[in-house]
Amino acid sequence: MVSADAAIITIRNSSTRLPNKAIKNITDELCSIDILINRIKQTNLRIILATSTDPTDEIFIQIAHEHNIEIFRGSLLNKIKRWYDCFQDKQLENALLVDGDDLAYDYDIGIRALKQLKSNGLELVLNPKEIVCGFFTYVISRNGISKLFKTAKSNDTNTDVPSMFMNIANLNKEYVSLSEFEKNKNIRLTLDYEDDLQFFRKLYQNIGILGTGNDIVSFLEKNEDIININFDRQKDYLENQAEFNKKIS
Repeated sequence: MVSADAAIITIRNSSTRLPNKAIKNITDELCSIDILINRIKQTNLRIILATSTDPTDEIFIQIAHEHNIEIFRGSLLNKIKRWYDCFQDKQLENALLVDGDDLAYDYDIGIRALKQLKSNGLELVLNPKEIVCGFFTYVISRNGISKLFKTAKSNDTNTDVPSMFMNIANLNKEYVSLSEFEKNKNIRLTLDYEDDLQFFRKLYQNIGILGTGNDIVSFLEKNEDIININFDRQKDYLENQAEFNKKIS
């Protein structure tokens, strides 16, 4: 029987700030999406690579095949619709929504959030502001994704930053519970800019790609020169998100 719980990795190649970032080499053998898939496999969940039907995303068919995971192709701009259609097509009940940019996604937090969602009968578990950027995004239920989809049904609606739509949907939600090492750190673990690319190359030259969140934070706190490669970009990242949400509101 196929599990009704899954991890959906949201990915596309048409980023404007760092084109084709999902297939940029990080180590000699692995590109960025290879690393993320291997980290998500530590959850032991069914994994679905959710990309678009745009021709630039054809490459993910082969990548999914190589990793022996599922693939779903849907809307390019409206990733909420892509998630919703993936839930319907794959008959899911709950899913981690994993951003394809988060190359150091903390699989322990993901597992914890899924348990929290199911134990507390929630529709959404999300990341609090104090979380290390890139450790975790969301876990959502089937009912939650249905309510969220009602806020953005059009294929042409840009939902690249879904937080405002989640507020509008008024979901039954909680923040994921965090350990101290998972919050309030000046560490940026997401891939949007060339500086982030250089950061991840340096990080994974020095630590195994399956290191725990605690392993990663402990290493970086001892190596501030690596933190400083890209943390200045966090201000740009937050400003871009705020500008996007302003248009929605």
